[in-house]
Amino acid sequence: MFEQASLDNMVILSSFIFYAMLCLVYLLRAYERSRAELALAPVFSLLLIPFSALEIWNLLYGSDPYRLIVLVPIIIYLIYDLWYRLLTRKKPVHHPKKWPAGLILYILLLQAGCIGVNWYGYLVSKTQGMALVVSYFIMLGFFGFYQGRYNKRSKAAQQK
Repeated sequence: MFEQASLDNMVILSSFIFYAMLCLVYLLRAYERSRAELALAPVFSLLLIPFSALEIWNLLYGSDPYRLIVLVPIIIYLIYDLWYRLLTRKKPVHHPKKWPAGLILYILLLQAGCIGVNWYGYLVSKTQGMALVVSYFIMLGFFGFYQGRYNKRSKAAQQK
């Protein structure tokens, strides 16, 4: 039988992998590697499997309700990401003049998912919660790097 500590450790590990994958996505975007990012999309979507399986195990083994609730946003985000990036087969627009509702929802679900996994970390222990929050801010740093490079390229293109 699964122990709660083993289950918690697998959720935390999946959360770190999630953040690492997001960092890689932003790094690929920063260096305009669209093909590599597109190739990474199915791998990113595979994260739906461990989070869903761990949610089911949490449900079956009678975890406290908070552990069940906080994983729901990441699962919803990963399902939406699967649909938004893979199933629709549309070329993603990262910096549109007018943001479509789907992109706004995507960003909101991403943030809710991150809050959920960070909260799960705090339910396990203060140390693991803090480590996930640090990972979240590292991921935001990669996003900032990507935005900075994009802004620099946009500015140079406008000056030409």
